[in-house]
Amino acid sequence: MVCRSIASDVNRVGVFCACAKDVCVSVLNKVTGRLDVFCFSVSFVVQKHPLYLSHTVGAEGATQIPPRNENTVTMVRPAKALGLVILCVAVFILSLISYVSLRKDSLFSSSKYYIGGPRIMFHAGFRSQFAMNFLDPSFIPLTSAVTEELQGKPSKWKFNKTAFYQQRKDIFSFIDIPSNFSLTKNNVRVGQLMHFDYSSNKYVFSISNNLKSLLPEASPIRNKHYSMCAVVGNSGILTGSHCGPEIDQADFVFRCNFAPTEIYSKDVGKKTNMTTFNPSILERYYNNLLTIQDRNNFFLNLKKLEGAILWIPAFFLHTSATVTRTLVDFFVEHKGRLKVELAWPGNIMHDVNKYWKTKNLSPKRLSTGILMYTLASAMCDEIHLYGFWPFGWDPNTGKDLPYHYYDKKGTKFTTKWQEIHQLPTEFKLLYKMHRDGVIKLGLTHCS
Repeated sequence: MVCRSIASDVNRVGVFCACAKDVCVSVLNKVTGRLDVFCFSVSFVVQKHPLYLSHTVGAEGATQIPPRNENTVTMVRPAKALGLVILCVAVFILSLISYVSLRKDSLFSSSKYYIGGPRIMFHAGFRSQFAMNFLDPSFIPLTSAVTEELQGKPSKWKFNKTAFYQQRKDIFSFIDIPSNFSLTKNNVRVGQLMHFDYSSNKYVFSISNNLKSLLPEASPIRNKHYSMCAVVGNSGILTGSHCGPEIDQADFVFRCNFAPTEIYSKDVGKKTNMTTFNPSILERYYNNLLTIQDRNNFFLNLKKLEGAILWIPAFFLHTSATVTRTLVDFFVEHKGRLKVELAWPGNIMHDVNKYWKTKNLSPKRLSTGILMYTLASAMCDEIHLYGFWPFGWDPNTGKDLPYHYYDKKGTKFTTKWQEIHQLPTEFKLLYKMHRDGVIKLGLTHCS
């Protein structure tokens, strides 16, 4: 075994070790105390090389050295050259590891990339800053302004009824929300093939007798109007907000993705008039209803929603098809025992996306929150938003936040949403709407 010390920079020292079988490179960070080790086998490279000429070990363990001759000397030189190449490769790997380690420390180690700025965490290993597309400098003025406003004296919000009604009119020019809120028994037929909003047209779903039997006779929101509505997102900013009583004062409360409220009611309220239910929730939290316990848990949670609308976007992605059938079977089985009102939207997203594109918002998929706001605009004369904050720090206190208010304590803020959503861009637009008086965006703790 031969080892050499190789210094890579002022804070790191590297050690290169090699023997006949392995090469190892170790990098010690003298600041953090972290030791990175990279090893790989090289014996197979040498042994397969035609100029390989190494000693072998006999049965008794004694080294058997071939007799020296001119051919041996001639062949040893290329072997030494090969060893030099391996050494150079190892040194290159050491430099690469040191560089990556340095860049990772400087870019991603701190909890905030600038004072008061958004926090980022990585859960799938080291990724490129550009691939993450998160540290967009254009958001720095926005987050700074929000922080300064909230930590100072927030300006009093004033509702701009004219601007809100104009936006409602603009949305209606793209989509008739009451008519497209849900499929009904009168506008589908058994055997009709449905396509999926976010999947290839080759994927279809056939309307069954069971599914049709679960559809409402007419749109559940036809001729429904409310003075003030609350749309509640699931952001960790609701943690410790004490906004529950304020949310419950709304005439109609929208929630997202079957989010729990019972043990969080102090911050998020108890009232639910409508919640979305992506079929994937059944897979993620209820084990596809494969056990009696799973089915009981799901049934009991649905019982808590008596009188509410369960809005099930079954035709967004083809990957939900199997879970949707399981869901349909469950509701048919428990027909009459659950007082929840089911709504099954058809292909609504094409027109919804077209409207938000006029606002320069065109992610792979809009967030559930902004979709709920779109639906609420058809029913409500004033809309207040809560739990819409896509960053991992509290703008009021600077403390770290979970991604969801219901995440287990210690759960790290996730950025997986970046693959399909543009949450910071959505927030930027919503914050402008807040400043214009179109909506009220709740970011402070409630009194």
